[in-house]
Amino acid sequence: MSAASPRAKAAEAAGVDLRPLTESDFTDRYLAWFHDLDVIRFLDARDITRQDAIDHLRQGQGGLLWRIYAICETSSRRHIGNLKIGPINRKHSVSDMVTIIGEREAWGKGYARAAIRLGIDIAFGELKLRKLSASIDSLNLGSLKAYQAAGFVVEAALKDQFVGPNGELSDKIYVGCFNPAVACGTGSAL
Repeated sequence: MSAASPRAKAAEAAGVDLRPLTESDFTDRYLAWFHDLDVIRFLDARDITRQDAIDHLRQGQGGLLWRIYAICETSSRRHIGNLKIGPINRKHSVSDMVTIIGEREAWGKGYARAAIRLGIDIAFGELKLRKLSASIDSLNLGSLKAYQAAGFVVEAALKDQFVGPNGELSDKIYVGCFNPAVACGTGSAL
């Protein structure tokens, strides 16, 4: 990641940085994120154990399937969330991106947006990916706003894809971000 990139400068100004996630990050506080109903409301990962987290991290590292980063406040170096690039599809040079801010008091401060910008730099600069995608529950307005502010655009929506705990229906929103250094066609056969 280039420290001089506009995305990196914006993330630095927002007060966050990324570093590789390590097994020592899997503290009781970290595991509590995945038991907090507000934090996991829109996540598939829930009720994970330390061993689950270790296994997932090792699986991604060993097979080069994904990279997981700790999102840290620059001032305190406190680990406040994660950013995952993966699974990486090397054949098509694309990947998903998933972001979680586990520390609730860090919500609404622009940290997710800044971390996503840093993740874009890693994905396009270091990993040489062509495109990043994310899928977001339409009720998760904070996440949708963070991805769009970081440079992702809405590409599609699947109507009534999710059923909430009270029976409410919501859409699955797909957002994407293309690497400007890679020429892209329309990709449409329609």
